Amino acid sequence: MRDFLNGLDNLHEYLKFSYPRMKAPSFFCERETSSGLTLHYRSTRRGFLWYTIGQIKEVGRHFYNTAVDVHVLSHESSVGAIHVIMQLSFDNRAFQLEENRNTQRIDRIMLPIKAFLFLEIFPFCLVFDSGLYIKTIGKSLRAIMPDIAGRKLPEVFDLTRPLIECTWEAILVHSNNIFELSSVQPIRNHDSNGNQLPGTDDSEEDDNDDVSEYVSRLVEFSFWFK
Repeated sequence: MRDFLNGLDNLHEYLKFSYPRMKAPSFFCERETSSGLTLHYRSTRRGFLWYTIGQIKEVGRHFYNTAVDVHVLSHESSVGAIHVIMQLSFDNRAFQLEENRNTQRIDRIMLPIKAFLFLEIFPFCLVFDSGLYIKTIGKSLRAIMPDIAGRKLPEVFDLTRPLIECTWEAILVHSNNIFELSSVQPIRNHDSNGNQLPGTDDSEEDDNDDVSEYVSRLVEFSFWFK
């Protein structure tokens, strides 16, 4: 059950490939214990809260043979979105087992990865510090956004998913989520000599647009923390 709840946000992200117009909600878990967890639910669509609660209860009963008690802790509405915090109580002993395994893990058996190899494997990666200053970027990202190193992440990208505040603390809490970033400024599609840059596509240009040499891009990131 805990795997389903922790993966709810990523599940909706994958469904976007089949339903590109879907306005997916955002979920994330916190304060997980052996007796349950706290679930945050954000959505731009109103009226689906009790449907969501019913789905969670039925998934627990039907697929995991687990009774789930849901208590709404808070319900906030803002322009274009709602934010609901729910306390889910259920038999979550799997969390304790996972915590014990993590405690017993010996980090020295993990294979070390050199920085240059990591950047080679993930050419669109970016590395930032706790102040959200971008320290390093992959070579493919550097080709289309060469001047972003040294700048703060929110100055360069808008965080479009998950629906959280772009802070170091919030990112740490959501380390198992897929992050989707959208560039604040359109990304240049060609260099000064008219050559197409790697990672861009001429088919996305609009010949009737005065800024046809630029194209906005969405970039997806998964964050790993040790």
